[in-house]
Parts: sequence; C-alpha cells; structure tokens
Amino acid sequence: MPTVFFDTEFTTASADGIRKLISIGCIAQDGREFYAELSDTYHEGLCSDWVIQNVLPLLQGGECRMTEAELAIRLKEWVEGLGGKEVIFRSDCPGLDWPWVEQLFQFYDCWPKNLRQKCGEIEFNTGQQQRFNTGLKDYWKINIARQHHALVDARSLLFAWKLAIRRGV
Repeated sequence: MPTVFFDTEFTTASADGIRKLISIGCIAQDGREFYAELSDTYHEGLCSDWVIQNVLPLLQGGECRMTEAELAIRLKEWVEGLGGKEVIFRSDCPGLDWPWVEQLFQFYDCWPKNLRQKCGEIEFNTGQQQRFNTGLKDYWKINIARQHHALVDARSLLFAWKLAIRRGV
C-alpha cells in the first residue's frame, strides 16, 4: 500500500485569519515527488508576517506555479500514477493539511481512484516515536535553511519515518 507524506503551507496558521493555500509538497515512500505553488489562491496581503518571512522566500516559482484547477488535475494524475490499490496520504498535521486535500478533489470532482479518503496518522510505539523524533532533528540539522518549504518538510517526514520503522536499531 503506497504511502505519501505531504505538507502544505498556508497564508496563516491562525484559526481566525484567512487561511489560503500557498503550496503543497508530497513524497511517496519510493521517493517520487510532487510539488506545487498556487498562483490564484492568495496574495501577500493575506499572509501573516511569519509567513512573509519564513515561507514566501522559499517559493520556487516557474513551473511549480499553477492555478488551483491545474493543481487538482496534476495531483490526481500523480497519485494515480503511483499505482496500488490504495494510496494513503500521511501528514504531521492532518487537521490542517488534509481538509484542503479533501476540498480540492471534491470541488473539482476529481478524486483519485486509488486515494484513501481519510488521512493516515503518523504514529508509532514509544521506541519508534523516539527514533522518528531523532530523525526529524537530524534532518533539520542539515536542512534548516529550507524548513517550511512544503516539499522539504514532506521529505523530513519520510526520512524520519524510515528511521522509525527500521528494524534492529
């Protein structure tokens, strides 16, 4: 069953602010990646100061930028291209990240035929959780300058997850 770790960046993390999607990054267990930045869902005026300082400078632009409608189709095709009977998306913050994925595919009526309609948890037993947390710390020691780039954040989850589930550690 293919697993995809994903992360999103929004205009604000505040529940009382206008939360619009800026970017999404996905990485499958086998290393295949998907990354997109939205061109029609937000503008800098909607962004919190923190997002302006920590997220916007990391955006790549170019081929990564697309409309929300383009994103829905491209992400659907990418998920279906992973194969498998069921693909599971996993996030370290499913309460914020997953509702956007659901809304995107439902609004554009293009739910991938192989995508589970519920976000998977990232949870472990105690020993695995400790290895996961250590993996995240180790990953960010090397990649701290790119933290809060949606794809880099998704990569950190996969890196830590692989460490957590490794046998004989």
